[in-house]
Formats: sequence, C-alpha cells, structure tokens
Amino acid sequence: MTRIYGKDIVLREYSWDDQMEIRQWATDPETTKWLGSAYVRPQPFEQTQSWLRAHLEGNAGGVNYAIADRATDRYLGQINLFKMDTQARHAEMAIVLCPDSQSRGIGRIAIGMMLCCAFETWNLNRVYLYVDAENTRAVACYKACGFQEEGRMRADRFWGGAYHDSLIMGILRSEWEDLQK
Repeated sequence: MTRIYGKDIVLREYSWDDQMEIRQWATDPETTKWLGSAYVRPQPFEQTQSWLRAHLEGNAGGVNYAIADRATDRYLGQINLFKMDTQARHAEMAIVLCPDSQSRGIGRIAIGMMLCCAFETWNLNRVYLYVDAENTRAVACYKACGFQEEGRMRADRFWGGAYHDSLIMGILRSEWEDLQK
C-alpha cells in the first residue's frame, strides 16, 4: 500500500503502534455514539487488537488507511472504502478521528484525498456513506466535501435510549470533478 501525502497529513498503512491511539476513539462515548452498533459499549482492548491484527494481516477487506500527522506519523484516525462494487463502480466510505483530532479540518483533507483516489485511481463513479442525522458536524463536513443527501433511513440506529435517523449521502465522480475546477 502506498502512502498518500496531503497537507499536514498522510494516509498510510496501519501499524501495531497505532493501537493506543485507536483506543482514544474506540472508548470515547462522544465519538462512538455516532458509529455502528459494534461500538455501543466501550470496546474491550482485545477487540481493538483483533481488529488491528486483521488490518495488519490484510484480512479486513476494502481499502483501509490510517490518517497520520505528516511530520510525526502519529495516528490521528482512519478512513476506509469498503463494499466496493467494480461493475457499478461505487463504494461505501467511513471515517473516524481521535477526539483530539476532531474539528481541525483533518477529516475534510482526508476525505478529499480518499475521493481523489476513489475517482482517479480506482475509477469509481460514486462514493456513498451513512451518517447519523443528528451528527451535524459530520454532515457539514461531508457537504463541504461535495456529498449530497440522497435519502433518510428513519429510526435506523439506536443509542442513548432512543432511535435515530441515518442519512445516506453520496458524491458522483462528475460532481467531484466539477469541484476540482
């Protein structure tokens, strides 16, 4: 896997040394409430290790990058493309950042880098994602990156004792190309 360099960050392979930083977001209730049901409770250390081992051994599926500080190589979060359909030329994207890396523009830069790869390197036509409708910070970031709301899944998620809607957001290659002009 190639390193992809951007402004202040690099997308790189995971490292065994990343596990303590991964634990920052995997055990943070304010971060994990926005993620899938696998993170409803704080993730046990063994689960983090098992997950990281699968990525290091190439058994995770998809395209998976750690987001790291360009100067120090310190893990800041991760971004992934999965459920890649080579005939329909689309894939699902997911991103998560450590709490101390949020609200600093890192997500927007990493998403831009991943979209560039998705459309130019892997020749995809569409990238989509699911986001909790109440996660206004993430929704704003995705919109700033060119994603559009494509649909709403009512009462799709359960956390904090209540059901929450999920948004389906997507960006087409042609929309991304227009943003590059």
